[in-house]
Amino acid sequence: MKRIILILAIFLLSNIAYAADEKTDNPIDYKLTLSHYNTKQISANDINLRISKDNQTLWLAEYTENPSNFNQVRSGYERKDHFAHTKLTSSLQIASHGFLGISLTAEIGDDVYGIVGYGRTNLKPYDNINFDPNDAITLGLGWHANDDLTIALYGVQDNRVIDGQQITHLVTNKVFTTDQKIVIDLFQKSGTNDTQGQSIKALGTSLSYDLNRYFIRLAYDPKVNFTQENMTRISVGMHF
Repeated sequence: MKRIILILAIFLLSNIAYAADEKTDNPIDYKLTLSHYNTKQISANDINLRISKDNQTLWLAEYTENPSNFNQVRSGYERKDHFAHTKLTSSLQIASHGFLGISLTAEIGDDVYGIVGYGRTNLKPYDNINFDPNDAITLGLGWHANDDLTIALYGVQDNRVIDGQQITHLVTNKVFTTDQKIVIDLFQKSGTNDTQGQSIKALGTSLSYDLNRYFIRLAYDPKVNFTQENMTRISVGMHF
């Protein structure tokens, strides 16, 4: 039933967006992503549709995990606003099982900029498929080397659930042509020991490649969600 609702909602959102697109010269971007996550203990799939227009994005997705049979449908809204020397990204996410989360991230500066972010949830059941904790603060620096190359170094630290858990990212975004780009994310994960006293410390990486309308993302996420499990991730998708 949830999958039927998801499909119907995607269909409805697509038609609403298409109707709006017919009345304006600014095109709407549809982005469909299919992801598979795997550890020794679990296998999970996620389908995500994002609809973007101008500075706003709406998304709808479904996550299914085995062998636990955990299923979660989520939806969200993101907005990007530009002010003098500042880019502000705000987002709201809701999901089944009563989950609610918000985040706010600011990039302050021009060629060299500071990164400041803050996220909060209501701590309801949620399977985090991000690399970073959701209840956290973000601090870092970025550099627009030129129109084609951006480098950012920032840390995301849990400041609510388990203090001391942190992920530090070094992200390189290189645009080759208008239809081709690559994003490399190298990250270090560290934190307090788990319940068995084992250390949480590891290096991971993510590689994203876009070509024309299509994209692929491969990632190795050790100590996923600060456990002893190592996760491989693969995502493929297209813009339409």
